[in-house]
Amino acid sequence: MPSSRIAVTALVALTVVDVTHTLVALGAYERRVGGVTHDGSGIVEILDSIVSLRELSTATFCLLILTLLTASASVANWFIQTRRARPAGAPTAGRTRWWVSALIAVPLNLIAAERYLSATANGGEYMHAVLAETTLLLVAAAAALVATTTAGIQFIRRQVGVSPAGACG
Repeated sequence: MPSSRIAVTALVALTVVDVTHTLVALGAYERRVGGVTHDGSGIVEILDSIVSLRELSTATFCLLILTLLTASASVANWFIQTRRARPAGAPTAGRTRWWVSALIAVPLNLIAAERYLSATANGGEYMHAVLAETTLLLVAAAAALVATTTAGIQFIRRQVGVSPAGACG
């Protein structure tokens, strides 16, 4: 399998795992806040009765870290092989878009993770007080990662001469 296809597949997997982790983390957050603020009826509580959201959140976090490492290694491998095949030219608009979106996504994800950990460490009443802020940060971080991986996939596909609608070679 060509390195470009592996890199694109890894970026798609990273996107799916990140969005899944964000949804599970928000569900676990809502579950903990719900225990303090309402009677416990709702979709999050039903899901929690099927699968413990704390355990699922931990599992998706571990999967996210593994996927992030795999995607980073795959993209680095693709980049190295591309560099060997042809010398790097001037930065293109696609490469610039990818790097700028990464420069936004990485700090935003770190800030969102810190905020989430801080909110969940301080108890249910505090979590309820910062629910909107924490939720918006987590959603923005996931959206930034989706934008970054999309820009990366588009750049890789253009580099190998395949249109975004086609398969990677």
